[in-house]
Amino acid sequence: MKLETVVRILLVLTAFASQGCVKKSTYRGVVDELADARADHQSEVAALRAEQEVLQSRLDSVEVVLAQARRSLRDAQELIVDQRTRIETEAGQRRRLEQTLAETGQQAEQLRERIRALSAIEVEVRQRNQIYEDMISRLRGLIDAGQLRVSISRGRMVLQLPQDVLFASGSATLNAEGTTTLERIGDALAELAGRRFQVEGHTDDVPIATERFPSNWELSTGRALSVVRLLVRRGVPPDNLSGAGYGEYQPVESNETPEGRRVNRRIEIVMLPNLDLLTELGGT
Repeated sequence: MKLETVVRILLVLTAFASQGCVKKSTYRGVVDELADARADHQSEVAALRAEQEVLQSRLDSVEVVLAQARRSLRDAQELIVDQRTRIETEAGQRRRLEQTLAETGQQAEQLRERIRALSAIEVEVRQRNQIYEDMISRLRGLIDAGQLRVSISRGRMVLQLPQDVLFASGSATLNAEGTTTLERIGDALAELAGRRFQVEGHTDDVPIATERFPSNWELSTGRALSVVRLLVRRGVPPDNLSGAGYGEYQPVESNETPEGRRVNRRIEIVMLPNLDLLTELGGT
């Protein structure tokens, strides 16, 4: 029975009590109705408590599930943080690997360039050595007569001619013997297409001071240019030739003896190396 029913019964009892006279049968009916109301109330309370227990049980279950969900969420968040950290770490490793790969690629290319340069220089050395052997074979007569010396010096082929074979003392004019010797050499050099030569004049340390040759610089340079002109006449391309005078400043022997001074008075025809190859090697 609902609360309003109980209130109504209480109002009836109160009215009866104020009148002072209540029928026994009426009073009993009201009491019974009140008892029924109390019983209904207790039944409703019991039902509510039972429902409350069910709801509390459901709430407990929901809280358990919620707690599990929260733990799962924390685990997921931690996993996300770990994954992000791992991704960032792997990204850093990938960037380092990419940089290492790029640097390794550059180093590999530099090594390939150097290998190509070294291979080209190896070919150049073989060609130079072959020319050296051919010159010795072809000019053997001049070498045996002491008019020519062929050697390899600092990676260059050098044809060395004593001054006495080519010029009179203090002169830059080729004599007959020197002209004949240089013509044979010029014919051989003219066949070496693409090779560059420098003619170098050298003197001893005995000073000279004439109108034409104020010092050994001018004398050595004049002799070198006389040789250059003859080689051009024998067919050596002029753009493959140069002349230089070193005076007394590059001796090969001591100037303290007549023999040493004689050796220092010389003309050298130097086959120059391929400068493009040397530049390429130096840049790798």
